[in-house]
Amino acid sequence: MVKHHDALPGRGVTKTVKHRFLGIVVSGCLIFPGGFAGTQEAPPPALGGMWSTTVTAIQYPGWSIQDLFACNCTEETYELLEELLLPENDHMSADEIQRALSTHNRAAIQELFTDTQTEYLAGYDHADDPSIQCEYFGTFRTILHNDPILIDQNEVRIILRTEDMASDRIIYVDGRDHPENGPLSPLGHSIGWYEGSTLVVDTVNVAANIAEDALNIHNADYASSIERYTLSEDGQRLHMQFTLIDPVMFREPLVLERSRIFTPDVDLLDAPCESISGEL
Repeated sequence: MVKHHDALPGRGVTKTVKHRFLGIVVSGCLIFPGGFAGTQEAPPPALGGMWSTTVTAIQYPGWSIQDLFACNCTEETYELLEELLLPENDHMSADEIQRALSTHNRAAIQELFTDTQTEYLAGYDHADDPSIQCEYFGTFRTILHNDPILIDQNEVRIILRTEDMASDRIIYVDGRDHPENGPLSPLGHSIGWYEGSTLVVDTVNVAANIAEDALNIHNADYASSIERYTLSEDGQRLHMQFTLIDPVMFREPLVLERSRIFTPDVDLLDAPCESISGEL
């Protein structure tokens, strides 16, 4: 079943989350033209199927020790993880390593905040989270969500199907460009192309929203992103690199990474919104 947003066929338009403070038109975002699509000579990587993180599939074999501590982390945070896993740090417990990584990751992200982001967060009330009112996640929060994703891939488009409050997304891979003067929306507009074993996704015209709740980061109107999904040689691992471009909220692009593994026996579960928000 395809869920909610107007970017998907056969569904109505949901409300755009309105953040008065963030309603800023930003020019100069990085745009990657659709002309990149279709230049792949070899067959594209086979990405179809279910992909999970350690959050929901920690029991699966194949995870490395690094994966067990993985998060939506910056490159510097993963470098710290490698140091903490050296033999001289064997005295540290798993909880201590996890706390050190979380503290470092938050600090690394906060270093990129503009004054606008800092001022906005100072007055932000988590009770205003639109998902509490059963509004589905915007595109960035969906991308960084840790629940499973089901990839439906063909020559024209890729549909990323999700569960619970995350949003299903369409990524066009048929060579089209973004529409001129496209409207703002929670999901924006996504096009993609292949570079070897990597799917590259360019998303523009994203409306102001919560970009990731656990990291407490938000985006302004007209934010954009680049996602890179790289398939391993054995087809069992999908590594994501996510770059958020938002000069209103970040002094430079924010880059986060995380891997998923192929979990064909996992099913998507859609709990009622009211049970997630606590209204039941």
